[in-house]
Amino acid sequence: MRFIPPSSLATAVLLLALSPGPARAAESGAAEIRTTDLAGNAIVLPKPAERIVALPAPSAPTVIAADRSADRLVGMHQTVGEVAKGGLLGRLFPRLNRLPASLLSAGKSAFMPNVEAIAALEPDLVLQRGELGPQIVSPLAEAGLKTALVVYGDEETTRRNIRLMADLTGHPERAEALIGWRDEVLARIRRPDGTAGKKPTVLFLSRLAGHLVVTGQNTPTDFAIAAAGGRNLAAERSGSITVTAEQIMIWDPEVILLNSADRDLQPADIRNDPLLSGTAAAKAGRVYKVPVGAFRWEPPNAENPLFWLWLAKLFHPVANGYDLRAEVRRGIGLVYGGEPTDAEIDRLLLADVNRGALNYDRIVGP
Repeated sequence: MRFIPPSSLATAVLLLALSPGPARAAESGAAEIRTTDLAGNAIVLPKPAERIVALPAPSAPTVIAADRSADRLVGMHQTVGEVAKGGLLGRLFPRLNRLPASLLSAGKSAFMPNVEAIAALEPDLVLQRGELGPQIVSPLAEAGLKTALVVYGDEETTRRNIRLMADLTGHPERAEALIGWRDEVLARIRRPDGTAGKKPTVLFLSRLAGHLVVTGQNTPTDFAIAAAGGRNLAAERSGSITVTAEQIMIWDPEVILLNSADRDLQPADIRNDPLLSGTAAAKAGRVYKVPVGAFRWEPPNAENPLFWLWLAKLFHPVANGYDLRAEVRRGIGLVYGGEPTDAEIDRLLLADVNRGALNYDRIVGP
């Protein structure tokens, strides 16, 4: 495809519409798709979706994992574009570097769709959040846009999302492969006999609008902490919880995990904070920035098992003797069909950012 200079959205949209990619031609004669989205709505398509707008950020990489291709995507959340740019996801799927990624209306409630921009992309399917209320869904329906709803939640919900993407792209067997990998990893890191040792107390920390935020139960992060042999100190409440530094001091976590999406929150910020530097985690050097693989590991998507493997190594390095670098290479290959280089593994494991943290050099390997 020739270089497209910066121009109006309408021009870019027209060129995309005229260049649908190989997925379109390959689906002639494909079977009708009948499935159910995560809000319980029946979804019927004459054939696998060929032009998908994925408004929730994790939906785009999940579509790619199901199809092992980005050819079906014509629009996505801007977060995916930011992660792809200069990273592994953009190297594996260069198409993502050209896709429209500003499809939400500025100044309105979260995930309010810019219906005009989305309709101009001529999608045969739009993916939207289903648990945030009808106000972000009804404009799509009123515009006559076929919409399937995804939901964020626990591990079972994530698996349902994966199955939905596999159904919509005509690859139900990919769901079995991706979910089978999840089961395999869980079986390896879960130790009901207690041989992994004491569970460290853990907080997953973000900073939002100047406030400290921790993550509670019924979230993928809480599931990951528990599966890897830790105990989430914020698990008595659900979702995201605003807290003070004083509350974190009272909890006194042994491990602090920093949100991968929060670029302004780094391990040095915890070590240098007048209060948080007094936590057991800071004193022991157990403050870690969460890596970003092809996509982020914490939100619900097909890469989550790499987060579980990384955490299990942090919590119980002796009991979990696997080669983390080899696991990353294998996992990325299984999910996306292409492997990272050694240099990419160094970058995605944040060897520099987490340098000096307890055991980190041994965890990430040479």
